[in-house]
Amino acid sequence: MNDLEIIEKCQLWDSSDFGILYDKYIDKIYSFIYLKTHNKVVSEDLTSDTFFKLLNKINLIDISGKFTFNSWIYKIAYNNIIDFYKSKKEELNIDDMYKIWTDNDIWKQIDDKEKLKEVFKYINGLKQEHRDILIMRLWDDLSYKEIAKITWKSEDNCKQIFSRNMKNINSDITTVLLILLFII
Repeated sequence: MNDLEIIEKCQLWDSSDFGILYDKYIDKIYSFIYLKTHNKVVSEDLTSDTFFKLLNKINLIDISGKFTFNSWIYKIAYNNIIDFYKSKKEELNIDDMYKIWTDNDIWKQIDDKEKLKEVFKYINGLKQEHRDILIMRLWDDLSYKEIAKITWKSEDNCKQIFSRNMKNINSDITTVLLILLFII
């Protein structure tokens, strides 16, 4: 049973297969949220809230057009993260991400610690929206089309932001960034 068939079934008030969607997306959504909050409890709460909102709004989904469930659930998660930071008046702190990765012995897998520091410095220097697009494209492996739906930007704009940021990273930093993608 594919995502759209499950959604259609849920729209007919039969949510017995909703667990299939939950199982398929729970780890992806939790990881996506955790990368933005760096807090296990907050990430669990926001992930739970994402699925709760999904179930409550499943009847609003129009599956007749070019609907993709993947981008819809990420959009809900993304909005939850924004709401969380607005309510807490907190900012994403790249130093927390740095601490999480160092606590996980990433140093054993990367030879040049200075290059890793450059990656964190570069990422920290990006505008929040550029950082989000970079993370969604590289870490979450979302398509530009999905990122565009999540961020309310055009697909071309997302491509340009990603491309410019990747061009601004020198080749050594790019290598470390790609290593991070496969480690985390």
